[in-house]
Amino acid sequence: MSGRRSEQVRGGRLAPTVVLAGVLPLLVLLSALAVGGPDEVAAPGAQPPSEAALTRSTLVCPRAADGGRVVVGSDAGAPGTVVAGEEEVEVGDGVTAGLDDDGSVEVTGEGERAPGLVAGRSARDATSAVDCPPPSSDQWFTGVGAGGAHTSVLELHNPDGGPAVADVAVYSQSGALDAERLRGVAVGPGRTLRLDLAELVPRREELTLRVTTDRGRIAATVVDSFEELGAAAASREWLPSQAEPRTDNLLLGVPAGDGRRTLVVANPGDDAVRVQVGIVTAQSVFAPEELPELVVDPGSVKVVSLGALLSSPAADGALGLAVTSSAPVTATLRSYVDGDLAETVAGPLVTGATAAVVPPGPGGAELVLGGAATAGVVEVEAWDAEGRPLRTRRTEVGPDRGTSLALPTGAVLVRVVPSRAEVVASLLRAGPDGSVVVPLRDLVRSALVPAVRPGLG
Repeated sequence: MSGRRSEQVRGGRLAPTVVLAGVLPLLVLLSALAVGGPDEVAAPGAQPPSEAALTRSTLVCPRAADGGRVVVGSDAGAPGTVVAGEEEVEVGDGVTAGLDDDGSVEVTGEGERAPGLVAGRSARDATSAVDCPPPSSDQWFTGVGAGGAHTSVLELHNPDGGPAVADVAVYSQSGALDAERLRGVAVGPGRTLRLDLAELVPRREELTLRVTTDRGRIAATVVDSFEELGAAAASREWLPSQAEPRTDNLLLGVPAGDGRRTLVVANPGDDAVRVQVGIVTAQSVFAPEELPELVVDPGSVKVVSLGALLSSPAADGALGLAVTSSAPVTATLRSYVDGDLAETVAGPLVTGATAAVVPPGPGGAELVLGGAATAGVVEVEAWDAEGRPLRTRRTEVGPDRGTSLALPTGAVLVRVVPSRAEVVASLLRAGPDGSVVVPLRDLVRSALVPAVRPGLG
């Protein structure tokens, strides 16, 4: 030991190896600090997913009990082939295809036909329609029924070749429910499962569902039924889903006429929420004095009757409702007018060009716009059933007001292109036998690829 020490200390000076041993660690530390700290160098943090070209997309059209039609279109550009049910159909820029089928219908596009795929399902009598949704891992249905005059059926479809599992959380006017029969619901490959809420969670309260997918992929839809005392038959309508609770819910598309109007607001949080309801018109958004601020208890549903208000002169020209809250909520306006049921849900912000199938039927169809935070312009293109372009229109949008734009007669497919502003948009078809409201959404145009890095052992 002493002989080795004598080799490193010579004449009172440190040997070169000792100098390097002391200096090198210091240089490494300084280098690490120069690039943002040793933690950033040593710890490979999680990376966000990257976008890639969408090579396959799937939409699921729910079953129609009394028959009906599926219309398929695309916002991808040049015409091409997609698969709808068991058939190959041609779609493209303005080109649509129709399919008569009353069962669940999968619509699949591959390659260049995958981005911008749209489809719509309508009932035979054209008094109900719905946008065919893609599979989703999390979605909300506000204002469903499980007994009495108001009942609902939840439909789950698994489009893949492997099993899928969903959990359904239920909120009621008296709080969250312990619905064990709706936990771990398994849906077989390519199968459709229909869950009658009146059998599984029977009660007369208004309910809200949260459907989350734990395994595989599931597309969920709800068909709502309402039967007034003395009516010959129940009126049915599909209830669109809401992607997530928000503090600024905009419900666009109010069917005209007198009748029952019920606003249902769900608070899934742990604290009470204050909610203010405003009426959206072409001139402004205002809170009527007749409707004071609402308080929604934690994990519960609040129901407010708006029939008298929406039939009053104060609501003349109403295009929708603005529901603002102190914490995120979900909301639906259910209208029962002249024996017809219509559902208006909180739509998502449309951030880019989108398209939708126009609900069929007699009467005029219109596009209702709102929710713009800045002044902007929306261009609207439409095509008829033969793929012929109809008149293109442009309209201005701005903060704190709504806009209604009549669509050309015979429009089957509509393309909406917002510029300088993001908007909420709905299609409203008002006919002699009833009304239909279909919210627009951003189309799926790209796929998210997770960042995968080798682990450090």
